[in-house]
Amino acid sequence: MTKIVIKPVLLLFFFAMLVSVSSAQDTIASLSSKPQNPDNFWRRVTVGGNLGFQFGTVTGINLSPEVRIRTINQLNVGFRFIYQYYNYKRYFLDTRTNQYLDFKSSVYGGGIYLRYYLSSLFDNFLGNLFAHVEYEYLTYTRPFTQSGPPPDGYIRDNNFWYRPGNQIIGISSIFVGGGYRQPIGNRVSMEFLLLFNINDTYNSPYSNPVFRLGVGVGL
Repeated sequence: MTKIVIKPVLLLFFFAMLVSVSSAQDTIASLSSKPQNPDNFWRRVTVGGNLGFQFGTVTGINLSPEVRIRTINQLNVGFRFIYQYYNYKRYFLDTRTNQYLDFKSSVYGGGIYLRYYLSSLFDNFLGNLFAHVEYEYLTYTRPFTQSGPPPDGYIRDNNFWYRPGNQIIGISSIFVGGGYRQPIGNRVSMEFLLLFNINDTYNSPYSNPVFRLGVGVGL
């Protein structure tokens, strides 16, 4: 898988919808009563993610649920779980038969990130800004193994020669950037991210800058 496979999919990568139900709160507080929303572990947990898809010459489906935990102050530790499916029509060329071959693959992986919200520094809209750094690892199986030119390999894409045989590809990405959180309910928010992959390689599915749009729901 190369950028030419995934780059169009990333433009339509973003779609998410989650529903949050909040219980009613008493309108009159008592001095002896406990806080309505005591700070405990589950109050520090947020779940969400995004769902994306594209159909056409490139068919792509992306499912990325995530969970994050607020630790010290406004520092959050998050975990992403990633599944992607791609079907790229006429991607490889078999030079022996002069026929084009489709490329289908399922991609699995995950990521871990740190995110710091500026709400501890600002009590206005600037408090919705956040800094974000993330490590992500993806893996998929390519139906051909990279090789040299004929007679070693006779299948090619735009850049390399291949021969029959599965090859497992691993991709490590390091993202740095930030974003903005837009509350849309009591515990629900939309999140916009602008990131840069500083470990860009030929097999990387990302083209800088990387945009994400997701939803977060506090428990």
